[in-house]
Amino acid sequence: MTGPEMRPERADAIRAMLLEHVRTEPAVRARARRNRIIGWGGLGVLAVGAVATAGSMLLAPQPVTETRMVHCLSAAERNPDGSYPSSGAAMAEGDGITDDPIELCTMMWEQGLFEPDYDPAAVSNPPGHVPEELQLCVMDDGAAAVVPSSNESICAALGMARPTD
Repeated sequence: MTGPEMRPERADAIRAMLLEHVRTEPAVRARARRNRIIGWGGLGVLAVGAVATAGSMLLAPQPVTETRMVHCLSAAERNPDGSYPSSGAAMAEGDGITDDPIELCTMMWEQGLFEPDYDPAAVSNPPGHVPEELQLCVMDDGAAAVVPSSNESICAALGMARPTD
């Protein structure tokens, strides 16, 4: 049994349609690829904008509201668990610790509290080395945090806010 014969007009039409498809297919694919790139790029720009806006809102300057606690960081970094390497000064009663948290932490550095050989049980310890620059930041709970760094944007790098003036 033989199949139906194809008329020459139909064979010519199929050939022309196939040639047209082969000729236009690269342009169709390029247009689809360009549209995907533009679409995903636009979403990327929107995502970056949203993250930047959220970051600026979260890390906007804040006032120190918790005046009974000052955190004096021993290094300008975070521990692997996300906590800060610090020592704190707390006040059980009264209006607050001090009007100048940097002065308080400078005093703690001078007393050698952050030195590796500091012995809390000793009667006296050798004086400590005070970092050249200390930056004031505000922690999530509103407490002051003093960071040993000359970098003015260290607060943002550590996930804390700058204090309001």
